[in-house]
Amino acid sequence: MTVSPDHLDAAVADGSEIMKQFVPASPFVALLGVQLEEITDGAATLLVPYRPELTTVGTMMHGGLIAAAADIGVMVAAWAGRPVPDKLRGVTASLSLNFIAPLMEDGLRVRAHRLSTGRRTSHVRCEMYSESGDALVASATGTYQVG
Repeated sequence: MTVSPDHLDAAVADGSEIMKQFVPASPFVALLGVQLEEITDGAATLLVPYRPELTTVGTMMHGGLIAAAADIGVMVAAWAGRPVPDKLRGVTASLSLNFIAPLMEDGLRVRAHRLSTGRRTSHVRCEMYSESGDALVASATGTYQVG
């Protein structure tokens, strides 16, 4: 199933509710196994459980997975708590990512929070940690446009 605005209930209270619908319905997000753990006004925590299919060499999680998880975190935090726009659409305008340490045979926890909110554009910071040890794996900033 492809997610389209027709599959989402735009009559909900805010962007957090849109993200609660979107995350489990998105085919790519589901392929990665991303789970929405928590969402509050301007912030979100996501989890990507470890799976051997997501590794690059041995048990090291692929850097592309970490980048995709950062992008998803930026999106969710940008929508979190915002008013629902007339048009249910959004796009990442920029993403800058710094890898800090390899993630070995462990899940990835993404903590994203909105730094600033404009009329349509938000700036978001994401930190990615190992699920079990809470070791910092990567840090990202992104700009996301809603509506």
